Amino acid sequence: MHVWVFGWRARLLLNATNRMCASSRMRRRKSGACPRAQAPFVLFFIACCFPNLLADQVKPIRRVVILNEVGVSYPLIDLIDEGIRSSLSDSPYQIEFYREYMETALFPDPADQQLFRDFYIRKYQNRRPDVIIAVGPSPLKFMIETHRQFFPGIPVVFCLPSRVPGHSITDPDFTGIESDIAPGLTLAAALHLIPGTKHVVVVGGTAPYDRGQQAEVKEQLQAYESRLDISYLTDVSLPSLLEYLKKLPNQTIVLLTPVGRDTTGRTFKSSEIGPLVMSAANAPVFSLTDRYLNHGEVGGDISSGIEQGKLAGKMVVRLLNGEKPKTIPSVSTSTTYTFDWKALKRWGLKEKDLPPGSIVVNRPFSVWDSYAEYIVGGIFLILLEALLISGLLWQRAQRRETNRALEERTIKLQAREALLKIFVKNVPAGVAMLDSDMRYLQVSDRWCADYGVDASQILGRSHYEGLPDMPEHWREIHRRALAGETLRADEERWDRKNGTIWVHWEVRPWLNFDGKPGGILILAEDITRRKQADEALSGISRRLIKSQEQERSRIGRELHDDINQRLALLAVELDRLGQSASTKDLHDRVQEFKGRVMEIATDVQGLSHQLHSSKLEYLGLAAAAKSFCREISEMHNVRIDFTQNGVPRNLPEEVALCLFRVLQEALQNAVKYSGADHFEVDLFGTSADIQLRVRDFGRGFSVNDAMKTKGLGLVSMRERVNLVKGEIVIKSKPMAGTEITVHVPVPIADRASEVTSGAA
Repeated sequence: MHVWVFGWRARLLLNATNRMCASSRMRRRKSGACPRAQAPFVLFFIACCFPNLLADQVKPIRRVVILNEVGVSYPLIDLIDEGIRSSLSDSPYQIEFYREYMETALFPDPADQQLFRDFYIRKYQNRRPDVIIAVGPSPLKFMIETHRQFFPGIPVVFCLPSRVPGHSITDPDFTGIESDIAPGLTLAAALHLIPGTKHVVVVGGTAPYDRGQQAEVKEQLQAYESRLDISYLTDVSLPSLLEYLKKLPNQTIVLLTPVGRDTTGRTFKSSEIGPLVMSAANAPVFSLTDRYLNHGEVGGDISSGIEQGKLAGKMVVRLLNGEKPKTIPSVSTSTTYTFDWKALKRWGLKEKDLPPGSIVVNRPFSVWDSYAEYIVGGIFLILLEALLISGLLWQRAQRRETNRALEERTIKLQAREALLKIFVKNVPAGVAMLDSDMRYLQVSDRWCADYGVDASQILGRSHYEGLPDMPEHWREIHRRALAGETLRADEERWDRKNGTIWVHWEVRPWLNFDGKPGGILILAEDITRRKQADEALSGISRRLIKSQEQERSRIGRELHDDINQRLALLAVELDRLGQSASTKDLHDRVQEFKGRVMEIATDVQGLSHQLHSSKLEYLGLAAAAKSFCREISEMHNVRIDFTQNGVPRNLPEEVALCLFRVLQEALQNAVKYSGADHFEVDLFGTSADIQLRVRDFGRGFSVNDAMKTKGLGLVSMRERVNLVKGEIVIKSKPMAGTEITVHVPVPIADRASEVTSGAA
């Protein structure tokens, strides 16, 4: 038998062959060569060069005839057929199945059966099958009697739902499966579940198949007849059977065997008998095959039709592959303890009393049974995220060690790209993962935020398209990283279109399974703010030093140009005093010198007071602030309204000094720059802090602009307040005055019991 099936590849080759013939037609005509004579050589060339081309498209055809005892309406036939199909689904052949049915339940008359036999013999005389599967005792008997005459050399696989005595198979072309039933083991399991059982009722039919199984049941139950009342309901009509099952005595169990036909000649299927028996029986029903399950039967040591079919199918595959039947021994299928969970609950039977290894079907799914894979997956993801978070925290503390550990871990995990993408996505830093062509594989959320990109839009795109304004020399860095180098820079300036930023970057390769770089990881941290803060801090330090030097210069000028000159002049005049002749003039001059010395002492005291207030140390913040306001008022001829309330005398030294210096700076700046002649100073304490408020009604200023200037007034006030964990608020607008408010927390333990109050 030859079957030609041309796929698209074969058609392409034939078309190419036709074109070759057409293009050389003129040459062949000139040379006298026959195109038809050259075609076999072309096909031979194709077969030699492409031996698997047509083989991939065509499977050899094999015919398998399944000869069944009964029709498809019987569940057993479907179960065995399902098993056969599952075993042949992966065979290297294209299987043509031919299903035939002898219908012994519907046509038991020998004359009718002979008609079936004659028909099948004629049908397959000229269309010989490769394998015949005989399902049931009648098909097996038919094959034994006719095989050598009408089907010589064709392997036969028999599949018997139960052992059939009396058939001696000597033909070497036969092999197959017999199904064991285990009524004895089923009854033993039933007695263990229901120890008080006294009566056993065996239900069966009158069909030949039914009688065969009943014989096996009687043989295996003989050992129990001495201690149990065993009766057989096998020769009754179905109505009588059901009526009897309704009135079973207590301590009875039912053993259900096949009921293919009753005494009236009416035929039945297992799918019909099972529900009828279960609805009528007032005692637990145990069964021997999977056809009598899932209708409410308790179960038992069950024989499976699907397993029979699978074993038969495996034998067919071996036969189609060239093995001989005589080398494939016949086998018997094993039984499995199988019980219905709903039936166990109905009759109050306990699962712990079932035989070890029993299968319980129809059990309601628990939450674990329904969602086990989701629960395990969720736990795995939680553990994975916890592991990643722990790794990131460790990375902050030991960056170099973590990078080395990450490399080792990446090698140990064989550079699993999926895990690396998860890591990159969730790392709290600007990280991008790129392949060897510099296309984005994954970016972290921080990367998107720092560089203003959307991950969904840049994944798969080139790095150079996503950041077109990057410095040109970075391309060389990327090339070196792809070659295996790890490069970094603590800080580098990047002039972008929307402004200049500073970045700390590191570029390293990530490895494939073969240990070679598959791309690069870029860690780029935007340190612009830190750089600006460092520059600002450096500027403040320079301004503080400059201010310190200016203050020293001012104090030096005060001492040299004023105090020192006045003392020198006083010394000269004292020297002249000795030359005075009049006692009256001497007394007047001494009084004059005394006044001038008092003025110098007052000026020195004022200068000292500016540097350090002794009142602050001995009398407290409230007294020192009040005295300072009075001095400024008298010195500059302005009005200062000072009020204080609830201020402890013995505040912590650092708090008192901070508030006093802020008052000095704020009030001197107000007097100097506001242009006002009226000021308010409020100092009061609450249960949680000390508050200072300095207010003027002058021209005001822009706070943001003032913070950017080279002056240190506002900056020094902020720094002093920050040192004592306080808060300063500066409110000012041009031509609307200025208000500076300071809140400094003071612990309860540091609060003094004695406070002062008053106004100046």
